[in-house]
Amino acid sequence: MEENVKTIEQREQVEDSACGCGSGGCGCHDEGHGHAHHHEHEHEEAHSCGCGSGGCGSHSHSHSQANLPVRFQILRNGDRVVELGSGTGNDTLAAAQVVGETGKVVGIDISEKNIQTARNYSDQLRLNNVEFRHGNVEDVPLPKEYADIVFTNCVFNLQKDKQKMADEMYRLCHHNGLACVTDFVIMHDIPDGLRLEGAQLAGCIGGAEKINDFMDYFRRTGFEHVEIVEMKKVHLPDDVFRNHLSEEEMLEYKDVSSEKGIFNVTLIGEKPSTCSPDTCCCNPEKHKN
Repeated sequence: MEENVKTIEQREQVEDSACGCGSGGCGCHDEGHGHAHHHEHEHEEAHSCGCGSGGCGSHSHSHSQANLPVRFQILRNGDRVVELGSGTGNDTLAAAQVVGETGKVVGIDISEKNIQTARNYSDQLRLNNVEFRHGNVEDVPLPKEYADIVFTNCVFNLQKDKQKMADEMYRLCHHNGLACVTDFVIMHDIPDGLRLEGAQLAGCIGGAEKINDFMDYFRRTGFEHVEIVEMKKVHLPDDVFRNHLSEEEMLEYKDVSSEKGIFNVTLIGEKPSTCSPDTCCCNPEKHKN
């Protein structure tokens, strides 16, 4: 397992385990380990940890953000943010309230119905710093280097061309901007039947890949400091497990100290201050070598 997959929640219980994850789930940059996130308005603090039900990875130890998911904890007042696969807008609208009047949040979704619903919610909240656009997450209708933060929640695994989506996130990010991706991964192969039945409960389970393969999409496109900042073991209903596993295997899939099973993770990567020819989003030969 990659050494930069870290966990601090329930440290005594899980620090010697193979997977490094707790039932509540949290994995953050160690003190002094995180890289600084510099925007045009100069974010000088490194990522540190504050954990909650949705995740962790804040810029600071602010108690006001301690219970927010990672995709909100990395936001600051004045940020320009894009959510890919914004659905009916819940996360986009929440992010808009975090970045404030000087920030801007754009939600992108392929469903016209979702876009209209999200716009209606936005009107009800009277937010003037949020916008919803119809579009494909692999070909986003926004200019390059548009955003400080690009995030997506349980959408990446649904894509036929995951590398193209990772490339698009890279294109959209400012230099030193961040990509934040939450989705499902595995450490070891799982039964095909379990994957299919799990996908009926959460579609993104169907596209779950090995954790290093998941991270490689973002490394390959050019992101640096690619890390898993949250990791939670997924407990499917017992009857689903029993349909595909022995009792012994079922216990392993539910054991937080075992690498066997399905995991929900949050990844963060930083776009470097300069691009190489191989990683430049304007290079038509990208990934062809």
